[in-house]
Amino acid sequence: MNNEEAAQTPAPESMGPANPHEAAEPVAPADAVPADAAPTAPDPSDTVPADAERGPVIEAAEREVTLQRSVRYGRLLIGGAVLGAVVAAIASLLFPVEEGAEYTMAQAVGFFAVLGAAIGLCIGGVVALVLGLVARRQRGVGIAVQSDVR
Repeated sequence: MNNEEAAQTPAPESMGPANPHEAAEPVAPADAVPADAAPTAPDPSDTVPADAERGPVIEAAEREVTLQRSVRYGRLLIGGAVLGAVVAAIASLLFPVEEGAEYTMAQAVGFFAVLGAAIGLCIGGVVALVLGLVARRQRGVGIAVQSDVR
């Protein structure tokens, strides 16, 4: 192929202009609106709610709070009762039952377990009150951050 034939054959569209120094014609995008066209109202089905466009709103507030320790009274009372019952039941097993007694070993262990539980409950209550007084003295101040997310 010589130079004359190359100049006469049209260049394919995908390769661009035959002469790279030659400017290509501007092409308008497919969705371009002519300048003289009147603006149209947006389609309501295409709009997105304002809440969906922006992220969550976080409001944070700092407050000064008083921190105070407290005792869990129920746990101390139950712990004292269980410990008292176990100690009393083991202690009752250390003493043998006489031959002609009107009670059995199981009855003696049960009776002393109930008695020990009552004594342990009282001791657990006293310990809880003392620990409550000690814990009440230890107060502190802190900053709490309250975050509301909407």
